[in-house]
Amino acid sequence: MAISNNLLLKELSGQIGKQLVFRQYGDKTVVSNYPDMSRRVLSPAQRQVNETMAEANYEARKIMADEGLRNAAQVRLNVKRKKLCTALIKEYFKNVREAKEISG
Repeated sequence: MAISNNLLLKELSGQIGKQLVFRQYGDKTVVSNYPDMSRRVLSPAQRQVNETMAEANYEARKIMADEGLRNAAQVRLNVKRKKLCTALIKEYFKNVREAKEISG
């Protein structure tokens, strides 16, 4: 891990080719290797949240693709178009949580 105060790297953040990662900590830029997640083991709760997120993204994309559903959702959630996808995902998680509370 290298720390740099170079002007070229000052505001750089993100990854390059899944080899290098640039992070900002205060006024310093930290350069490190891309993390190896191959041996990661998810708990059952983490797997469940990942599945729910995949379902939420699928539903949000389906709604965003249909103009009528998109406009209805935008009115229902009272958000700007720019934040509609995030609001749809949040609503999906809320509905899943409420369904769990009712059933269990």
